[in-house]
Amino acid sequence: MDERPHTLRELLRQHIPSLYAFAFQVSNNRQEAERFVFELCQEAVRRGDALLADPDPGRTLLSTIARSMEQNLGRKTDHTFDSLDELLRSDITRPIDLRTAGSLETDPNRIHGLLWELKRTCLGAVLGCLPPGVRLSFVLTDLLGYQPPEAAALLDIKESAYRVRLTRARKRIEDYLTPRCYHVDRHNPCTCPGRLMIALDADFIRDVSHVDEIPAEPHDTGGPRREIGGLYRSLPQVRLSDMEIDRLLPPA
Repeated sequence: MDERPHTLRELLRQHIPSLYAFAFQVSNNRQEAERFVFELCQEAVRRGDALLADPDPGRTLLSTIARSMEQNLGRKTDHTFDSLDELLRSDITRPIDLRTAGSLETDPNRIHGLLWELKRTCLGAVLGCLPPGVRLSFVLTDLLGYQPPEAAALLDIKESAYRVRLTRARKRIEDYLTPRCYHVDRHNPCTCPGRLMIALDADFIRDVSHVDEIPAEPHDTGGPRREIGGLYRSLPQVRLSDMEIDRLLPPA
């Protein structure tokens, strides 16, 4: 069993990686995730010894950042379901052409990472079409495994309200992905290789800057996943370097 942290810095260092991954799952944006974790660390400093004495500080930190994200993300999203279709699916499928793909021509191995990046970005954008509270319910239960009573307590809302959010999240994501996404059904028309050039041209994705996050296996390994939560859980998690974690921690 890990020894309980003795200082606030040790406590935060222990939990920041999972909190950052959670914040990214909800926001689909590295800068936003880092901002929320930084603000959480500042709040932790204000709580001081009370957080160190907390019997379950990880739960308290998760609850704090989840409620902060619901309050501060706002209702406006980068995409709607319609705008995603216009961005990625208004064009016909375009095969990857190294001759017109800029630097891909000299480094075709980048395609592997870009396909993973497109899969993660696209599925994250679908989730991001939902209001923050609805989005949080899907992440907490279907990605992190919190049952509705505990997840509702984390957000400080009634369980009945939480269940409504969760049902809405699942239905809207399933209704959108089931007839479109190749990763849900191999007969569906939208494939990552067929949309990669469109996504690059639209700046929907850019070069992969965190290559250490990219799995070695192909982006479509494992076959179709009709259980939507399982599809999202299969995505590679974002990570912070030790230097990035140090930048978020309060001064020693």
